[in-house]
Amino acid sequence: MKDTGVDLGVLREIGNKITVLPPDGNFHPQIVKIFKARNEAINSGVGLDWGTSEALAFATLIDEGNHVRISGQDVERGTFSHRHAHVFHQDRDGAYVPINAAAKENSVRTFIASNSHLSEYAVLGFEVGYSQSDPSTLVLWEA
Repeated sequence: MKDTGVDLGVLREIGNKITVLPPDGNFHPQIVKIFKARNEAINSGVGLDWGTSEALAFATLIDEGNHVRISGQDVERGTFSHRHAHVFHQDRDGAYVPINAAAKENSVRTFIASNSHLSEYAVLGFEVGYSQSDPSTLVLWEA
């Protein structure tokens, strides 16, 4: 059986990487507030929410050299606005992907959140194929 635990110090280190937005980014004030609260929860150990816990789980897998892909309708933001996997710039095109801050330098292993239509057969067919292409990839479809 594989040990799936992660040392608290590693969780805090990764947590601090994925809960701090780049200082040169211009993000929505509400998003800045959410990430500040997440960072405070990481450092105090109190008030970890579902989105932060999920991000930590995905980020630890990436830190260990795995790849994580999640697809489905509105997975970038999270159906209940809990995930914030992509944080969109307010002054230019594009987004920052906080979970990828956990990837080691020059790593090809990353986190991908891909919004998709709810065409179940097409999405599942693609994701099954994707999951079989690399055993070090966690592929999730959020229905």
